Amino acid sequence: MRIITILNHKGGVGKTTFTGSIAQALALVGYRVLVIDNDSQHNLTAMFDVGVQNPNIRDAYKEANRSKAMAVFLKTIRKTEIANLHIITSSSSLCESDILDVLFLKKSISACNLEKFYDYILIDNAPGMDRLQAVSIYAADEIFVPVELKQFAIDGIVEMDKIIKHRFPESSGISKIIPNFYKNIQRHNTFLAALNKLFPGKITETAIPNDGVFDELITEGKILFLHRLYSKGAAFYLKIMHELFDLQEDQVWETMLEKRKTQLSIEARQRYYERQSKSSQ
Repeated sequence: MRIITILNHKGGVGKTTFTGSIAQALALVGYRVLVIDNDSQHNLTAMFDVGVQNPNIRDAYKEANRSKAMAVFLKTIRKTEIANLHIITSSSSLCESDILDVLFLKKSISACNLEKFYDYILIDNAPGMDRLQAVSIYAADEIFVPVELKQFAIDGIVEMDKIIKHRFPESSGISKIIPNFYKNIQRHNTFLAALNKLFPGKITETAIPNDGVFDELITEGKILFLHRLYSKGAAFYLKIMHELFDLQEDQVWETMLEKRKTQLSIEARQRYYERQSKSSQ
């Protein structure tokens, strides 16, 4: 089982969209995936159309009794509409003072034997570098960092790398940096070159493009690989899945095509029955 935290102490870099998209892709090709919404904005919870549930991750963090905390943690796990994909929802009240033990996630994942049930655990984080992010760093085997191609964003990655090395010397450190909102313009290519110089071997070759399809999907509650498979965004995510998880693009494409065909068929039947029901009233 791989535990990956998606982290950047700056906001607006696309962490949640990235987390949700790779989680969907992994689940659609057959892996068992758990995502943890570790952000009080609970956008990942909204992305999967689950709604804030009780208990949620905040309830588990706040439970002082260790044995009860493990039970609460297990109860936070919810199904999504995608088979093999589960989520632990967040709360708008979540804050760093809720973290009684920064090793809570690490201990809970181990104590609950989640390696028997999941191939991947992905943790989406709020911006910042406080106890909320610390609990996810201690739990993770790898740290993925989506980043905008802007000077302040790149400076922020350098600063965050120093903080992680200083505060979490036993962690894996930054594993991969994923350029996001990419445009094939000189300024972005210059920033890409700078990132590769600063973090050799850690920058993905694939840069995720600036594509309005991601906003459409969130607004409409749709799934990238089922409802926008032919979009530019989906094509680049297939490439990034190959880089990060060694998944063959052709095989993933064929799987997604089949899943898409099945999903569209289900939705067409649902629309038919809804029309029949309305006409009979």
